Amino acid sequence: MTKRDSKIPEIYIILGPTSLGKTSLALKLCEKFNGEIISADSRQICKYMDIGTGKVPLDTKVKIKKGLNYWELNEKKIWGYDLISPDQYFSGYDFAVFALEKAREIIESGKNVFLVGGTGFYIDIFTGRIKLTQISPDLKLRKSLESLSLDVLQNKLREIDNEMFESIDKLNKVRLVRALEKKLSANKDNDKKRLPYFDFYSVYIGLTSSRDVIYERVDKWVEKIWDSGLLNEVMNLREKGYGETHRVKGLIYGTAGEFLDGKLTRKGAIERTKYDVHSYVRRQQTWFKRNPDIEWFDISQDDFEEIIYNRVKENIKNG
Repeated sequence: MTKRDSKIPEIYIILGPTSLGKTSLALKLCEKFNGEIISADSRQICKYMDIGTGKVPLDTKVKIKKGLNYWELNEKKIWGYDLISPDQYFSGYDFAVFALEKAREIIESGKNVFLVGGTGFYIDIFTGRIKLTQISPDLKLRKSLESLSLDVLQNKLREIDNEMFESIDKLNKVRLVRALEKKLSANKDNDKKRLPYFDFYSVYIGLTSSRDVIYERVDKWVEKIWDSGLLNEVMNLREKGYGETHRVKGLIYGTAGEFLDGKLTRKGAIERTKYDVHSYVRRQQTWFKRNPDIEWFDISQDDFEEIIYNRVKENIKNG
């Protein structure tokens, strides 16, 4: 982290695979450096999906207060929670508009911004590593694509843009449909809107460890959420009419639902959840490897938090 132009603000981006304590670290840094957090997590944007998305760190006691588009954890704001209902569409463009406008607002209030999460797509749009414009929805094309099977959608996207196919969540039908819509839409050259970018430096702080350590932490977290109300959360989502949405049928929630339906034993469901999250971790690691600007810190190192604290302190001082 080198000295920068003091007129240009820095935004600290804490990223890495799930279950490594990104939010816990960010809360500590916000306390020390007068900051606020913006969540960069594509599932934490959803209302009623709290336990299975890791909104609350389970390794520590926190005082929670909820507001419009944010939660306060121990009196520190995390923006980007509960933006939409589980059945609402929310694109990477939508996230970038929200996060960039919020980041500017936080900076103008005299505070530091910590963008925190494991959704690499969101982070790369925010920082400008991925150039994105808004394309008007092609509802006729979308309806046609939605009628196709998952296999057909996967094959179509692979044929049109294999690089995009390899980077996307291949089991998420909504994302496959939207990706194909962007590629095939007659509207793709119309109604392009610029994202509200402003000048800032991206300071990347990556949390990592050996795969064995990460998997062990994932497994403990999975067991903990199963004992901390995950099933009640899924039942509540079903009662609210969201049981058939792709998010509630997706990572973690879908397997819990299969247990509730008697399709899996509790032990089998927990083991499947661990396996699914392990796969998700590998996808996250693959994505983040593309960014050479990330400085990685091993959470197995006893003083890793102190090292990060000193890096941020030095950066703020030099800025």
